[in-house]
Amino acid sequence: MSRKLSLLTIAALSVVFVAFGACGGGGDEKTTQTPVKPTTTSAAQTPTGPTGTTPTQAAAGTPTAPSFSGSAVATVVVGDQALAFKDGRCDKGADDAWLVVNIGQLGGDNYFGLVVGATPAAPEGTRSAKGGGEFTAGAVGAIIAVQGVNTFSMNGVAGAKVTVDPDLKGGEFVGTTLTGQPMSGSFKC
Repeated sequence: MSRKLSLLTIAALSVVFVAFGACGGGGDEKTTQTPVKPTTTSAAQTPTGPTGTTPTQAAAGTPTAPSFSGSAVATVVVGDQALAFKDGRCDKGADDAWLVVNIGQLGGDNYFGLVVGATPAAPEGTRSAKGGGEFTAGAVGAIIAVQGVNTFSMNGVAGAKVTVDPDLKGGEFVGTTLTGQPMSGSFKC
């Protein structure tokens, strides 16, 4: 996959991950927050997003995608490549309707994201993430892993299967990338 196509994929999926990551209550909180919009700052301002998220600035006045930090980790295997991600966060929707995992910086060269459950963008009737279990088809919003110039992504349509722990604090996934490569891995919140 070319780098240009990878950046387009990231841009499209970034909207999903920012919207759902920003709306989550984080941890075990049950609050809903307003999605983060990129901001510009002066030297006297510090941009902030939802709890635990601080968008970074490449230069004063230049917006960049949010970075996510916390205790979430993920491992991804694509073909014979093993990728590791650490220091991210997990967010849950109201009543555990969905789970979003964000590790790294959206649009950066080290990012992992996973969306599963009955998000506002999921088809009507999509199963809630509450109680965990196995998710396929429309209940898997997307899974993306970016490391260096390599971008790997899959969604429920591409045959992804995500198994989430009952407490929504971890899980595993397996499937095929949008370019036909086998992809599997795990995450912990």
